[in-house]
Amino acid sequence: MISFSYIHNDSKYTEELIKLLNSQWPRSEYSRKASIEKSNDNLPLYLIMKLKNDDQIDEIIGCLTISTVLNNDKDSNVSVLLENVLIKSKYRGKGYGKVIMKEGHKIMKEKGFRISYLSTNDQKEFYKTFGYIECDPISTSNFGGSSINNGETNEDTVDNSEKVSNLLRIFGGNSKLKKSGSDLVWMKINLE
Repeated sequence: MISFSYIHNDSKYTEELIKLLNSQWPRSEYSRKASIEKSNDNLPLYLIMKLKNDDQIDEIIGCLTISTVLNNDKDSNVSVLLENVLIKSKYRGKGYGKVIMKEGHKIMKEKGFRISYLSTNDQKEFYKTFGYIECDPISTSNFGGSSINNGETNEDTVDNSEKVSNLLRIFGGNSKLKKSGSDLVWMKINLE
């Protein structure tokens, strides 16, 4: 049976979540844990999906993160950034990705968000099945290092570059930096 919880309400799974995330996107355990410990009901939040294994013990088989968007535009107070969508490799191709995406969208709607953004290197077709469409790059999440909108650097963040740099040192890399390259695609969906 599948169940969902927020990591901040189920912290006994923190180490297992770190291992799952690092299996796909390696980072230091310290920076990963620091990011996970920021999870809260008001965002960012880590949603974990658990399944009872053969021994009837809950095992994390998937996760996603919902973060605030740092855009300084009219949509920023109703928009979120979907990140770290991941299903444990042995459970891929069995529909669990669709299950966790539906749960993530349900949570976003319950919290009053109307637009979800994400970036991907290799799962564009998967996200299209939910109605995501390509869009211009947006600001990164509240852990990000720069504010990008339509390819322009936001002048307001330049003054905070030292603060941002210190945060990056503490919490690890920037999702924009991790996903660089010509195949990076930004996508969005209207949740209404």
